[in-house]
Amino acid sequence: MTEPLLKIRNLGKSFGKVKVFEGANLDVNEGEVVTIIGPSGSGKTTLLRCINLLEQFEEGSILLDGKEVGYKVENGKRKRYSEHVIAEQRQMTGMVFQQFNLFPHMTALKNVMLGLIRVKKLPHDEAEKISRKWLERVGLADKVDNYPAQLSGGQQQRVAIARALAMNPRIVLFDEATSALDPELVGEVLNVIKQLANDGITMILVTHEMRFAYEVSDKVVFMDGGKIAAIGTPKEIFEDRALPRLKEFLYNFNI
Repeated sequence: MTEPLLKIRNLGKSFGKVKVFEGANLDVNEGEVVTIIGPSGSGKTTLLRCINLLEQFEEGSILLDGKEVGYKVENGKRKRYSEHVIAEQRQMTGMVFQQFNLFPHMTALKNVMLGLIRVKKLPHDEAEKISRKWLERVGLADKVDNYPAQLSGGQQQRVAIARALAMNPRIVLFDEATSALDPELVGEVLNVIKQLANDGITMILVTHEMRFAYEVSDKVVFMDGGKIAAIGTPKEIFEDRALPRLKEFLYNFNI
């Protein structure tokens, strides 16, 4: 049997004395689309940030592509890798944030090229070719020379998606990628994500768009009260709703 691309085992994270989540276990296979749903404060975004090593975690382990990330065990003690190693490991994941985090003084093309040149050290021409390809892939071939202020929120988020994918990560993480958008712009971003899912790109998405999660997911994770309370197929989570708390959470969503 093929090993999962991502293996999370007994992961725990606290902020001071406040436990954000504990005992989190999750497998993500290559080419799989996993959505994480749940009430605010259940630890969804923090879990993503731990996978991307933007947050430290105190318990458990994360293995990505067979390699433990973030920490190693030496002489029976848990030790965080150096920041240089962390930076290299972080390249295995792409992150699309709620806010677009584009540089306002750079065009869409330059925003996508930046990581390829500074982090991957690619020649300018190669970086430009890759960046143009991904901007075309997200439907922005005609906006490469536009600055963020000249783009709609949906277009800016699509630039951010192109930027993440251009780095050729093993897995792409979406943290409520549509939450900062006006309602009429949500669809264009979700359509791009659906197309990427159809292309077999491995993704984990934190979302409040339940219909979208139902339609696009291979696996749905329900977080509640600092724990992964349920994992299942879209049918198991959205139709069967075996867990009373899950049924309560989904009550107001028209699925």
